[in-house]
Amino acid sequence: MAFDRDLQPTAAIRGNLQFTRSGLVTATYFISPLGYGLRKSSDKFDVKSAHHALINSVPSGSLLLGIQAGLNTIDVLSKMVEGVDLDECDAYAVEVVASYERVRAILPQTRIFLLSIPVGSANPATSALSRLWHGGGTADLNAFPRADLEAYEEKANEILSRIGGDFDPVPVPAALFQWLWEHYLSRGAAGDPVAPTQVGALDDATAAVFRSAALDEGAQADNGRRLRPSFVPVIKVVQPDYEFRPSYQSMLTPHSFPYAGMTFPGGSEFLNVLEGLGDVTVDWGIRVSTRSADQVLKSNETNLRRLGEQMDQRDQEVSFAQNTLMSKAQMLGEYNQHFEVNSGESEVSFTTVIAVGGPSREVTMDAVNMLKRRYKRFQIELTAPLGAQVDLWSMLVPGSPARRAFDDYAHIVPSDMWAGFVPFTSSQIGDDSGPVIGVNLLSGHFEPIHFGIMEAAMHDLSASFAVTGELGSGKSYLLKLIAALVNDMGGQFLAIDRSQVGEWEHFASAIDDAVVIDLAKPTVSLDPLRLFDPHIAGERALDSILPLLDLSPTSGAGAAASGLLTPRGIAQHRIRSLLDLVEVVVRLRDDPGVGAEFADLASRLATVAERVPVLFDPKLPPLHLDAAATVIRSHQVALPTAEELTTPHLYSRLPLTKRLGTALYELVGVAAREAFLRDNGRFGMLVGDEAHHFTQTQVGAAVTSDFSRDGRKHLAAIALASHDPATDFQGAAHNLIPNRFVFRQRDETLARNSLEWLGVDLEESPYLLQILREETSPPIGPGRQVPEERRGEMFMRDALNRIGRGKILGPARPERAAAITSTPGAQRAVERRMIS
Repeated sequence: MAFDRDLQPTAAIRGNLQFTRSGLVTATYFISPLGYGLRKSSDKFDVKSAHHALINSVPSGSLLLGIQAGLNTIDVLSKMVEGVDLDECDAYAVEVVASYERVRAILPQTRIFLLSIPVGSANPATSALSRLWHGGGTADLNAFPRADLEAYEEKANEILSRIGGDFDPVPVPAALFQWLWEHYLSRGAAGDPVAPTQVGALDDATAAVFRSAALDEGAQADNGRRLRPSFVPVIKVVQPDYEFRPSYQSMLTPHSFPYAGMTFPGGSEFLNVLEGLGDVTVDWGIRVSTRSADQVLKSNETNLRRLGEQMDQRDQEVSFAQNTLMSKAQMLGEYNQHFEVNSGESEVSFTTVIAVGGPSREVTMDAVNMLKRRYKRFQIELTAPLGAQVDLWSMLVPGSPARRAFDDYAHIVPSDMWAGFVPFTSSQIGDDSGPVIGVNLLSGHFEPIHFGIMEAAMHDLSASFAVTGELGSGKSYLLKLIAALVNDMGGQFLAIDRSQVGEWEHFASAIDDAVVIDLAKPTVSLDPLRLFDPHIAGERALDSILPLLDLSPTSGAGAAASGLLTPRGIAQHRIRSLLDLVEVVVRLRDDPGVGAEFADLASRLATVAERVPVLFDPKLPPLHLDAAATVIRSHQVALPTAEELTTPHLYSRLPLTKRLGTALYELVGVAAREAFLRDNGRFGMLVGDEAHHFTQTQVGAAVTSDFSRDGRKHLAAIALASHDPATDFQGAAHNLIPNRFVFRQRDETLARNSLEWLGVDLEESPYLLQILREETSPPIGPGRQVPEERRGEMFMRDALNRIGRGKILGPARPERAAAITSTPGAQRAVERRMIS
């Protein structure tokens, strides 16, 4: 089988330069889409401005492409292991293999964005290349004059310079043209090649071999007879060697847009409707031509003169034609005024083709009808022109000569209106590399969400993250997932476990070299004078002891303690522990030459010394944070509420037990800071599931700030969780922690607080409040349980401030997934029933 018409225009290829048989030379580039998703309108207007600069700079005949293809899972695998020594991290290697298999089963998709621009016309020497092409393939341009090639490259660079660097254009390898052709022939069917990447999935060849195929418009061969004309807007593409897997494709194009215009943002991004169609592949292409404002104004003058002549000729006529002419004149006047006011504008003539491909006619036509219904809601009418299917199919091939259908289905708009289409955008969230923690739900392609927490720290970026959500929504699950990955990759973490069931203790039981410490039954000491280096131990002790004893550091007993815990006082009185401090104070109290403040200090210390062995028992070994995992159980330690910490009169009346709990909580955080925020070559993460104890006290806020600011310098991060970000995520937790996750919040006030903390403008997008409250992991199953397939749904804001929606997957290994469950008691009960 062969082509019934000539649709492959390539005569020769040199890198990203394509020489066509018509003499046109084009340059093609990968385009990096701009983050869009759920960002604020102000950010979206910046994206529109970048597209405005793009369309005003590209030459006429340029082609913009958005190509959907299966994600290369080998590429996903390479991103997961980037920067990790698998020889040293056996557990992570096992997790990566299991994650790879899971991702491959999901069959994620992606969209590749390309820009093809004409950069000149080839000289007559190309005619010889044309003859070679007709002989069966493309020709190599090694013999082509270097000066001519440099001229084309210089022209392309000049155009890219005008566009700017927002889209980060990267020249495609020569093999991309072959990949693109094979994708078009197999669109949506078996054999459709996986997506190439900009990092080298394609070899940079200098030539390409293009397969032959038959394009059967109307799929007439399926009927066993040939009918003219066809009334089915579909093309059956059959390749000689793969006749058993044909591709059925339909070319759609907008017939009309809303008469009153399309509001930006929210109403003009019509290409976003194409995502998430399921069993078909949908590509789009836009061919553009532009005219400057001066050319438009001159043309408008001519058109207005013609309208005037027609109105004069029909002056005495009684008909609707006179009103029609008046309406056209008014519209032309408004159009003309737009270009007079905006001198930097241009006029864009564009033809849009939406190519839908599937494995059967029925699947393809079902998708076509679904698309038409979707676009009806936007008041856009889609049409699949009969007899023009092949012509429109060819428009997506870079370098294709202009055909009549391109003009027949073109639309004309000012460039600022065209920019509102924002075709080069993405809903991608997460990092460029790192472990896969979930899949993207907003894009419709289920791309893996990479979260390179350790990789970010190695590249001088903040790896800290914070999580919010209601009880049972998945906060702790995510914290333990990241902690497990940190452990697998050779890092260490310290987690404070407030749960009565000991969920972190249960999780730590699956980790080698894990240490579990119960503050109510201490086996180690948190005495700051023993815990920290001598030059800072006194200061750290004051930070903990003075609030515990309700003392000011500058008056009375507080001043006395401050004097004793200076480096000079510690050396003079040989204070090596808090018990030593108690003994020194008691001795000084009995000294008649010393003031009464020591008596006050001694009495205050006596109230806590016997109650807190974790601080005052010198027989306990000091805490050393050198284990792979350290879990501090604080479930029997009383802690103040967020309201008690933030309300002065309530804080002043805190009982001793809650003051003690706060002091211990802070000491754990300070110990983690001293251990992890130093250059020991090992990544360290502090996990706080009760965020307000780190963000609402002076010491806790300092710990949070230090991790947020300096963690990237020392391979460290802090992970916080809370129910109410408006109360708990203040200061550094709000301003300096870039990665944010929001799980289900059914309470309206908490849901509003969560989305605003995430960066969503609810006045612009009020519907997101309902999605978070009612459609994020909804408890709709038996017994008001969340169905397994709906668990882990969340909103996410990544380090680049992109906001999207995704689903947390959890560990790929079953045994590790079982270890991070939040209900160890329930799991043990199930295990006992299974045994019995």
